[in-house]
Amino acid sequence: MVLLSMILIPVIVAPFAWFLERVNRDIPKYLSLAVGIFLSICTAYLIAKYPGNGFAFKEFYTIYPPFDFNLHLAVDGISLLLLGVTAFLAITVTLSSWHVERPGAYFFLILVFLGPMVGVFSSLNLLWFFIFWEFTLVPMFFHIGIWGAENRIYAAMKFFIYTHLASIFLLLGIIVLYLNAHTFEFEKLVGINLDPGIAKLIWILMFIGFAVKMPVVPFHTWLPDAHVQAPSPISVFLAGLLLKMGAYGLLRWEIFVFPQVSKFFAPLMATLAVLTIFYAGFRALAEDHIKRMVAYSSINHMGFVLLALASLTAAGISAAVYEMLGHALVISLLFMVAGYIHHKTHTWYISELGGLMKRIPLLMTMFVIGVLAAVGLPGTAGFVGEFTVMLAAFDYWGWIMIIVPFASALSAGFFMWMLQRAVFGPLKESLKELKLTELPLIENIPLAMYIVAFIFVGLIPSVVFNLYNPVVNTFAQLFK
Repeated sequence: MVLLSMILIPVIVAPFAWFLERVNRDIPKYLSLAVGIFLSICTAYLIAKYPGNGFAFKEFYTIYPPFDFNLHLAVDGISLLLLGVTAFLAITVTLSSWHVERPGAYFFLILVFLGPMVGVFSSLNLLWFFIFWEFTLVPMFFHIGIWGAENRIYAAMKFFIYTHLASIFLLLGIIVLYLNAHTFEFEKLVGINLDPGIAKLIWILMFIGFAVKMPVVPFHTWLPDAHVQAPSPISVFLAGLLLKMGAYGLLRWEIFVFPQVSKFFAPLMATLAVLTIFYAGFRALAEDHIKRMVAYSSINHMGFVLLALASLTAAGISAAVYEMLGHALVISLLFMVAGYIHHKTHTWYISELGGLMKRIPLLMTMFVIGVLAAVGLPGTAGFVGEFTVMLAAFDYWGWIMIIVPFASALSAGFFMWMLQRAVFGPLKESLKELKLTELPLIENIPLAMYIVAFIFVGLIPSVVFNLYNPVVNTFAQLFK
């Protein structure tokens, strides 16, 4: 019942957050924080009791057996890691939204989002996975459309249309798969022997759905607009969780289920990954809007995830899962600080910033630490993630991957160029009249949590690798 409670409790608590705002405006945020702590405690319990390999804590709820429509929940090491990220971000996003306007509706949507998110990472029934997948779109749509910036309606509609259209392709793939396999159960689908043409059609349909969510170039155009218009805490959910849904779905429901078909399409995945890495990198280098620049850097890092998955080796899959974790922690810090910079200076544009380190040194120091992690400073999750991805790419694809290290140099280039102009140097005249002050303690706490987390897993990556490597090694046998 632990997994089911992790799905239901946030959804059950959500209406209380909405209605109790009328009693006290502080109740919704405390309820959201309590749910985040509850998810963290449950995840810690599951990790502590996890046997070390395979699926554990199975829960099976019969709903309609003739159609194989049964809620089947379980977790392995990969799922547990992503549940941990979900619980962690639930707490940090709540703390970052401590002074939000209309807290009742805002935290109602956060809680409604968290339940299905747990379902995505714990469902072993493909149809239920899709249902949870679709439910996560609705709260994100309203968060962007209500609390976003001036073009929020456009960004919210673009986000919903893109991702929902992609979900139609995913659903088509699921329908074709069911008509040929007569099951939605993951454990029955792994390595299933289908007609090669049908299997490739299913793979392509589902890949479109997952690639849009990651997002992969050329399916990426919804993301920069969504990030720019979304409130910064919601950008954390977008980058830290929604993008991971795409990568997780690709790994769980395509690479593991169709290992040989995935080998056939591996060159396509690698090509799209390299295109994503370099296109997003050059776009970030040319970008003057600080939050849009961070958004393109996020796409750049998801290209590394896809490149690692394309290797179809234990080392590559392990590197991809670690990169998902590191990206979630680092990019969340960068989006939050970018939002705070706009709030304090009333501009998004790097060319209008300068010398911020002189006026708000603590906030800018945390920003610099996040940037250094993003460019792969040793001792941070960014270094471990990119280094292991490159090792896996070289091991599988050979010297053709010599271009990939240049992508890291490109990342360093656009981030250092941004720091030089926005953070260091002389204070801009237009900023001298502004009252630039440090953040209150409650908003510094989540930023410190991100830093501690990505340095901890960067210094002791074995804590993460030991959780899911046995699972990865087991599934990697399918590709031989």
